[in-house]
Amino acid sequence: MISTIIGTRPEIIKMSRLIPLLDKNFDHRFVFSGQHYSKEMVDIFFEQLKVRQPNHVLTPGKLEHKPMASSDYTYLLPAISNEIRENNPDYVIVYGDTNSTLAAALAAQKFGKKIIHIEAGLRSFDERMSEELVRILVDHMSELLFVPTDLESMFLEKEGIKNNKFVVGNTVVDACLYYSDIADKESRILENIGLQKDEYAFATIHRAENVDSPEKLIKILRALATLDKQVVIPMHPRHKKRLNEFGYNVPSNIKTIEPLGYIDALKIMKNAAYVLTDSGGVQEEAITLKVPCITLRETTERWETVSAGANFLTGIDPRLINYKAKMILGTDVKTKIQNIPNPYGDGKTSERITNILLDKLKK
Repeated sequence: MISTIIGTRPEIIKMSRLIPLLDKNFDHRFVFSGQHYSKEMVDIFFEQLKVRQPNHVLTPGKLEHKPMASSDYTYLLPAISNEIRENNPDYVIVYGDTNSTLAAALAAQKFGKKIIHIEAGLRSFDERMSEELVRILVDHMSELLFVPTDLESMFLEKEGIKNNKFVVGNTVVDACLYYSDIADKESRILENIGLQKDEYAFATIHRAENVDSPEKLIKILRALATLDKQVVIPMHPRHKKRLNEFGYNVPSNIKTIEPLGYIDALKIMKNAAYVLTDSGGVQEEAITLKVPCITLRETTERWETVSAGANFLTGIDPRLINYKAKMILGTDVKTKIQNIPNPYGDGKTSERITNILLDKLKK
């Protein structure tokens, strides 16, 4: 039996095209950890993406009577350990670099289960990022590693991981391309909030180091206030809470909206003049949708987007953010991006992973 254990909204998106293939070809158990647990963050994604309900939804925070603790791997670990002990899978699939990833990998290792890591090999080389430690630890614990690009494969090689790694692309491209076609036909978000193609910028800001610091958050707001475009921001719960706590007013050119489902998010992103983000997944989605991206971080684990000329690292320096935005609008960057091959694949990563698993696990 294979157990897939994930726990966040991005992981639902990235596994949405793979889960049906695993169900079809294997004795497959799907577990959701509850790391993200609000209706806006989770339920709408299961509904819109038509991802089947998990066999088991863990709620470690509620079990411990600490509802805000479900994102902490020290609360996730015992709940996932119980799940693995009771159901005894042969293999455990984990994705990426979240606390659920780390907890599931540690629990699997504890019970002697073989770990399959999807989206392996990413490296920011920034030790300040907690995700970087998760990536390294889980990669070195894994039996099979599915790597997005040759660059990540090289990173693993240099760390001594030479076998059982497979360059397959990234499953986010599968989801992005599939649901983007649906968004084009079904989403009315632009009309509903009065947006016109290329007349606005789209921003997502949620990383703790950005929104939990009053100094950094005000710098980001000041940077966005200098932009020539209206900036549309779906208000992440963490971001909204911090704005209220710090008593900050949103600049007049920023349009805040409620959290979006994936279909509407793709529609807004695809039609934006450019994207600003501190998210890793949005960097991948932006290059897939052929939209320039400004990343409000000093480092990235998505180096391919930078080398392709589709993504620009600015940190939170208002002058640099403004400069990159003007550069995007004043040059042919967006036109050039249309002809860049997607470094993360062609939308068939889930099929490749399934075929490799069929070959390796059914021998």
